[in-house]
Amino acid sequence: MNFNAQHLIFGTAQFFIIVVLAPFFAGFIHKLKQRARGQKGIGIFQFYINFNKLLKKELVLSKDATFISDIAPHIVIVSYLVILLMLPAFYRYSLLGVSSDVILIAYSLALATFFMTLYAMDQGSAFGGLGASREWFLTVLSEPSLIFVFISLAIYTKHGRITDIFYFIQKGAANAFLSGIHSGAVSIAIPFLLFISLFIVSISENARIPIDNPETHLELTMFHEANILEASGKHLGIYEYASYLKLTVFFTVMSLILFPYMAANISQIPLALIIYVLKMIILCILIAVVEIVNPKMRVFRAPNVLSVSFILSLIAMILSIRGF
Repeated sequence: MNFNAQHLIFGTAQFFIIVVLAPFFAGFIHKLKQRARGQKGIGIFQFYINFNKLLKKELVLSKDATFISDIAPHIVIVSYLVILLMLPAFYRYSLLGVSSDVILIAYSLALATFFMTLYAMDQGSAFGGLGASREWFLTVLSEPSLIFVFISLAIYTKHGRITDIFYFIQKGAANAFLSGIHSGAVSIAIPFLLFISLFIVSISENARIPIDNPETHLELTMFHEANILEASGKHLGIYEYASYLKLTVFFTVMSLILFPYMAANISQIPLALIIYVLKMIILCILIAVVEIVNPKMRVFRAPNVLSVSFILSLIAMILSIRGF
């Protein structure tokens, strides 16, 4: 098997494995939280069943809806699928590795948010406007941190492609994230600064406690849910699956920041896949613990938390510039 064929086959396999596993990770978090509350709860595969049911249900649209409501769900999920096509989760050569620019990833996330909020407002309901304004309120606060994290990674390794960034980190070519700074304490702190910053952003972007509560539809607590409150049938199923993919995108990047291990050849793929799943499960447990021990905070306290993420990412970028 030549290199191009191997890249195509295993890159495609990596993409489909991640897409299939995405609802499992979300279901695993939900299951952990229910068990911690003393509830029997749903099965960890319930989200797969829910998705299948929603695809079969009737699609109902508002009488005020336009063509935006037909295309928005598909653009949202395609945006996350494109990002997953770029990420080298456990195999170094992703299908869109050549195009895996860090800025493109940030813009793809913003594109998905834009069309989801556009869908919410297109329904002509008060809840849609409420959800859209709250979603952009959080996005404006979290996106600078996200961009600084990606820029810091690019400066560390002197590469703009996400596949090259994590490959160089894994091989030690950037001296464990940092080639120019010789202080061991600083070089150890940098990955954790980026990880914590991205962890906080992931809580906000994925509508998790304490920023939001994905398990409720109460008006006073809704961020993400208010945007898709009018969605039904296939559209609701697509939005739900897109949320699983988005969570997987953030978890995958975080796992690669702290412990990047990607297979460079066929023989390494089984071990790399096992390590990837274990890393994702650890992150699921971490998110579940955070959600269990923290209450839902007030809307206008969210900037206080996200400002911590921004400061950490800014410090990491400044240190990376010093090392450059």
